[in-house]
Amino acid sequence: MYYKVSPIIIAVLIVVVLCVVGLGVKFLLDNQNNTGDDQTEVVPSEIVPVLKLTSNTDEENQESVTLTAIATTDDEAGIQAITLPDGSVNRSDNATFTVTENGNYTFRAKGNNGQTTSLAIEVNNIREASANSPYMPTGFSHKGGEVDSGYVIEDSYGNQFVWVPVPSGKLTRNTMQDTDYEESNSTASALVNSVAQNYGFYMGRYEASTYEVNGEIVAGSMGGKQPRVNISYIEAAAAASKAAQAFGYEGYQTAILNSYAWDTTTTWLDQTSENYSTSTNSGNYSGNIRETGQTEADIKNNICDLAGNVREWTTEIYKFKPATTNTSSKNKNKNKNNTNTEVVSETVNYRVVRGGSANLSRTASSHTGYKENASDPSWGFRMILYK
Repeated sequence: MYYKVSPIIIAVLIVVVLCVVGLGVKFLLDNQNNTGDDQTEVVPSEIVPVLKLTSNTDEENQESVTLTAIATTDDEAGIQAITLPDGSVNRSDNATFTVTENGNYTFRAKGNNGQTTSLAIEVNNIREASANSPYMPTGFSHKGGEVDSGYVIEDSYGNQFVWVPVPSGKLTRNTMQDTDYEESNSTASALVNSVAQNYGFYMGRYEASTYEVNGEIVAGSMGGKQPRVNISYIEAAAAASKAAQAFGYEGYQTAILNSYAWDTTTTWLDQTSENYSTSTNSGNYSGNIRETGQTEADIKNNICDLAGNVREWTTEIYKFKPATTNTSSKNKNKNKNNTNTEVVSETVNYRVVRGGSANLSRTASSHTGYKENASDPSWGFRMILYK
């Protein structure tokens, strides 16, 4: 069957087709333009970060130096991170780094745009460990004297200490081979290790006196004071060890003298004052204990009263051999073969007291063992200070 299509309908269909084709072409063109925009190459920023490095001090003989790194950039994306000399990463635009050895230290900054820059800074004002280069604890200043004649330092409270140089890094102990004596105190071991690294330590310039810090009684090392006496070894050791914390000596320790410190110091003094340790020509043996530092004859290399004035406790142990009582006669009737010996028990350590006192003319090298819980009006002590 044949149907005739109206010319009007045909015209309408042609118009519709043309419109559809036109819209399709426009879509394709628009899509092509959009794809082109997406593929446009993005040029990364070439702005490089800027690093600024500074040191907290340029003074000589520092124990440590703190370096500060600050990174800036003109790129609006900002700074991503700073890499420190040890390889660690600080995700910020600033960082600090503390060094304890001289050398060149390199920092690297990275921007969020991917650009990086590096910069090095030289540190040359850190103390090189040697006997002729005393370390300076925080809060102390050089009071006077030179290394070979007594380098004196003082804190803000007035405590004074004298540097004892040990060029070999090995301390002296005169009773090392004597089985009657033993040095096993932990502070003695700590001093040995410290001197091996730093080639010296600080001896209290004066015999210890009493000082109160924030309501706590500790040991002081000050001139013109009455020495602290009538004190047992146990009490003296505690007072000496508390001083560092009480006075704020961060990174340093105070302790009562040990045999290493005493013998090393007297050996050093003998080099400039012949036979000082083995004679009684220097100390105060007058019968009256004087204030610290008042006996001019007993000031050697700026260390005062080591020979006389008061005897001084040390950590060294004297291996006291208690007396024995033969009990064989008591048991004779019980057992003819019994030759038992009753040993008198002794549980208290004996510590060594060094030097002489106002009431006892003894040399600086002399040593006697007493019970560590005993005390005497002419016994005192002295401190050491070490890193």
